[in-house]
Amino acid sequence: MPTYGLLTKPTNEVISEINKFGKLGFDYTEIGIEEPYGTNEILRRDKKKILAALKKNGMFALGHTSYWDDFGSMHTQVRNGWIKEGKAMIDTSAQLNIKLLNFHFYPGAAMIKKIPAGRKIYVNNFIAAMKELSAYAKKKGITLMLENIPHGKRNPYTIKEFSYIVKNVPNLMVHLDVAHAFIEGGNPRIDEYIKKFSNKLVHLHMHDNNGEEDQHLPLGKGKINFKKVASSLKKINYDRTITFEVFTSDLDAKKSRIKFQKIWAKA
Repeated sequence: MPTYGLLTKPTNEVISEINKFGKLGFDYTEIGIEEPYGTNEILRRDKKKILAALKKNGMFALGHTSYWDDFGSMHTQVRNGWIKEGKAMIDTSAQLNIKLLNFHFYPGAAMIKKIPAGRKIYVNNFIAAMKELSAYAKKKGITLMLENIPHGKRNPYTIKEFSYIVKNVPNLMVHLDVAHAFIEGGNPRIDEYIKKFSNKLVHLHMHDNNGEEDQHLPLGKGKINFKKVASSLKKINYDRTITFEVFTSDLDAKKSRIKFQKIWAKA
């Protein structure tokens, strides 16, 4: 049976988010390590209070970084800066007893992604960075997972490049954002991700959209067939974490969780 959580909003103070999620009946908090209220400095400063709030609510924590962290940049100093920041995020996660931390397959800025040769350079840079970060995280007792970014006109990368990275980085696991995969190729693409990474899949994000934009809607307000999603997950015996990344309201996120739990029970 999966466990269910919510992601903290970076514009809200983390401790208040944890207490709110507990009252809403969620099992864990996915802590956003990003500005303005989730920076490394703030999270470390408030470490004792955060750990106390998690304990009070009977929760554990996962870690979630910002999507624009540019680990594949062709600018060496920029790339090295992000690797240094990535290690700082891993250190922060270790202090908060976080065992599972995500990074995103950010597509890169400017013109690099416009041509196959540029994308190849970016992917290889990204792999090198992830290898360094994965090895660093392992020493801290933390597992890194890679989240898929929605494919569209602004992002030419697909499951092919995503799979190549996961295959070539030791100990890197998969964080599947179901709604992002839907933008890339509808429900068949969601099913493809689940089947392809069945032995690597350790975390999910659930929300809905119209298949074109990353709208973060409540379940049932978009076009995703969550009955098929639940069926595909049950086929691989998925029993780990699911975060409802619904941005309309926390109450909508709770309703989405309840809706999915009913779908799961019938799948």
